[in-house]
Amino acid sequence: MDMLHDAAHTGIFEPQDVVILQKAFACINATDPRARDEESARSLARSIIALYRQGVRDPQKIADSLHAGRN
Repeated sequence: MDMLHDAAHTGIFEPQDVVILQKAFACINATDPRARDEESARSLARSIIALYRQGVRDPQKIADSLHAGRN
């Protein structure tokens, strides 16, 4: 797994990073009721951040990847 060496890698996110992460979370949460309880939401957030750290920057691609993994 190739990790990026930027602010996202160290756990610090810029406002534009947070916007992307929020959009991906909202997209999945709107279509998957499993993401609505606290434990599932936390797990989903970790998965979104992991993909983001791997370089996936498009919210829809993040959502699509995670939807595919849940099917």
